[in-house]
Amino acid sequence: MGELITMPSRNTETERSLPRSSESPAKVVSIDTAFARNTAANTADDEAQSDRAGSSDIDFSVWKMAPKERTPAYFPTYSAVSRAMQTAMRGWVREWFQANPEVLMRPHTAYPILVYQCTCPFAGKKTNIFTYDIQETAVLDRAFSSAANTLARELKALDTKRFKWFTREHYFAYRSREVVKYVARNRKAIYKMLNVETVLMNSILNFAVVDVPTLGLEAAVKMLRRAFEVQLRRFSNELDMTVRVDELLKVVTDALLTKLAAANALDVPVPMPLAA
Repeated sequence: MGELITMPSRNTETERSLPRSSESPAKVVSIDTAFARNTAANTADDEAQSDRAGSSDIDFSVWKMAPKERTPAYFPTYSAVSRAMQTAMRGWVREWFQANPEVLMRPHTAYPILVYQCTCPFAGKKTNIFTYDIQETAVLDRAFSSAANTLARELKALDTKRFKWFTREHYFAYRSREVVKYVARNRKAIYKMLNVETVLMNSILNFAVVDVPTLGLEAAVKMLRRAFEVQLRRFSNELDMTVRVDELLKVVTDALLTKLAAANALDVPVPMPLAA
């Protein structure tokens, strides 16, 4: 059995500043109207969605109805948005991994990507924590623990027959916990991925709670898009996640729509049957 490979990590990308702009706000529509529009766009444009350069099919006006801080709906709503975002990103990473099997020849690179895609989306904590906090060791330990069992199935499903034995032995299913321990000891790559999720979620909160009310919807959307572009570029040295900007904006907007629509339905009084 070969030894786990450790190689020097690469330098991270230079941080870029976020420009701010200001434009007039877009017209507000009802939750039902916005939900109908986004549902129609999903049905008609699903196949072409990832090839679009813009987000004209996304009705951002629903964000004007997003919950504000210290309201009962704040935590459950943004927790749902965060989980949708995290789930989508793990799915895209898994797609990339399956389409780029050559990464398996570099275990030091493949391991963090495998572990990340196998971590369970963070469900939320307290009232304002929606993603894994890389500064909390106990939280990260839970993330790594959640990846172990899923990773065993992921490794078992990998097709490594094309590779030599020295490469294949790094991905045997029984080594799943060893792989997780390796990533837990060499956290730089997975720290980047998890931290990008945190900054993305903070950008969403700032967009909904601060920027939309103060700057107007159109200016706020431009700032949010730019933040998404910058953070997704930082996600990994291997994956170009910037191609997912529009899809991720749609994922979080649809998650908000779904949550608001469900809450709106619960607020509608149920008619009582007439007495006989």
